[in-house]
Amino acid sequence: MTGLSKGSKEHLEKALENDDPSEKDFHIRQVIQAYGVDDLPDDIDTL
Repeated sequence: MTGLSKGSKEHLEKALENDDPSEKDFHIRQVIQAYGVDDLPDDIDTL
């Protein structure tokens, strides 16, 4: 992985801004799920 997509960065920023643990978890999980696949197809819309 050379870098995070714009959407992933936004999710991580929202996780840092949030005080609610479940909201933090949601945003972090979105990024982990997007990059948990070894080879994403080129045409997939990541976050």
